[in-house]
Amino acid sequence: MQPPATVFVVTMRAVAGPENSQPDGRAYDLLVFARAETEAEAERVAFDGLSRLGWIDAQALRSGEITDPDAVPTDLQGSYARAMENGCAIIVYDEP
Repeated sequence: MQPPATVFVVTMRAVAGPENSQPDGRAYDLLVFARAETEAEAERVAFDGLSRLGWIDAQALRSGEITDPDAVPTDLQGSYARAMENGCAIIVYDEP
């Protein structure tokens, strides 16, 4: 039996490519919430989500499983919920 899907947080860095909504070519730090069963699968989900939104040259820097959803800070609860519903949610930090 496979473990149930949960949400992982993947810290990433990627470049806003020509297909991105803000195609400025700059590298940004990103926080990606990814629904998956394993950390490796979560990283794949994160890379796929970034690619679909026009991010290029992505790097996964760190990842970890959210083991207690109630411990997710209030300002990140929406991203957690979107990842549970849609598979992925991305937060872009304003300063590259």
